[in-house]
Amino acid sequence: MKLEIPFEENIYLEQTTLNFTLAWKDNLKKNKKRLYWALPSIIFGAFLVYRENYLGFLFLGIGLHYAINFYDYYSYYKKSKTEYFELIKSEIEGQKAAGQNSLWEFNDDHFRYKYYKYDAKIKWNAFKSYRIIDKNIFLDLEVGNNSSYILGEIEVGKDRFEEIIEFVKKKVE
Repeated sequence: MKLEIPFEENIYLEQTTLNFTLAWKDNLKKNKKRLYWALPSIIFGAFLVYRENYLGFLFLGIGLHYAINFYDYYSYYKKSKTEYFELIKSEIEGQKAAGQNSLWEFNDDHFRYKYYKYDAKIKWNAFKSYRIIDKNIFLDLEVGNNSSYILGEIEVGKDRFEEIIEFVKKKVE
């Protein structure tokens, strides 16, 4: 099965945003728990110190530790998000300038993806899994985080999308 798909900025931005959100979701949830521990610890510690119980300094220290870790991680997240979306913006400009369709080829022995920067043929055993999220199929490679090829139902139509899912089910297990 061979598909030529024109570049659509809105779809690309939607897919890359979804990919970013999914990659950071669990860690952001864990980081939020730090804040939930920090605030009560600081408040309780301050209350104890106010009551002249010096055990409150321990709670203040624990709360500040959690708060600093929360802030460090959140700063790292914000920096990563900025860098990621700057890269996405650059990629959008490159795609527009090239004016080429991407090529998606689903063969029995390999998957092929071609766009203006490269042409890749990947054997099916290089994929660790696939996911269907918000009417998008993510073909996840075994290497690295966020190493996925993303194709949306909106790009190929419902029938063709179902056909691709059935094909990928057989190849990636």
